[in-house]
Amino acid sequence: SHRTIAEIEAELDWLRFISEQGISVAGPLPSENGNLVETFDAEDGPYLVSVFTKAPGRPMRFSLDWNPEFHRNLGELIGRMHAATMIYRPSEGIQQRGSWLEEMRYIGQFIPKHEALARREFDEVMEWASSLETGPDTFGLVHTDLNYSNFFVGEASSITAFDFDDCHYNWFAYDLAVTLFYALLSFDLPSMDAAQQDWFNGPLLEGYGRHMDISDEWIKRVPGFVRYRRIDLFAFICKELDLDNLTDPWDIKAMRRIREGFLSPEPLV
Repeated sequence: SHRTIAEIEAELDWLRFISEQGISVAGPLPSENGNLVETFDAEDGPYLVSVFTKAPGRPMRFSLDWNPEFHRNLGELIGRMHAATMIYRPSEGIQQRGSWLEEMRYIGQFIPKHEALARREFDEVMEWASSLETGPDTFGLVHTDLNYSNFFVGEASSITAFDFDDCHYNWFAYDLAVTLFYALLSFDLPSMDAAQQDWFNGPLLEGYGRHMDISDEWIKRVPGFVRYRRIDLFAFICKELDLDNLTDPWDIKAMRRIREGFLSPEPLV
């Protein structure tokens, strides 16, 4: 695993907590020894194993699921997670998960020096994010990767989230912006303008507001967090893939739209 035992235990401690709050997530299951992580020796080093409940439903399908009820339920799920994380405290002996700053400093080093536009975008986003307040009402431990492959959709557009491996301390508005970013990246929506998405500003935020308050000031910052996620994903793709030899259609489409975004970025407010 690319995570230490302590990091995985921190992830699973939080996931266990929000699962116990009745939130629809694929929660962790303890081993016969009562542990959420077990270690096995392998030829290439320790092998870390965790087990989770099976998420009900199926992968999200745009043609079937893209409707106000789905958006409202997604907003409710995120709102409930944020409300729960506000009262979460790590269990005794559990370290705290990392923060956005550590994550971004790490991933940013993989942007090649010759990618001048991307380097400038990274620096601008880092400067902007560093200026934002981190109070308990707006900042906490969040999923950070609630894209459309990290949850299943069940009956009546119910949603169950999983894959909390990237969870860390970030802004609640960022967690919301991730769903917006991946919709703009993955689907052929009528508009690519992050500030002009009725499904997000309408039913999704309505569902979110049933469990969490979010001010107009932070809603205005959501397009800025879309920029944040865009440069974050760009750096991740630089780390994992050869930009000059992309073959997967999704990767090719994603990089095209990311680069287009660099040329006409959303405002940082």
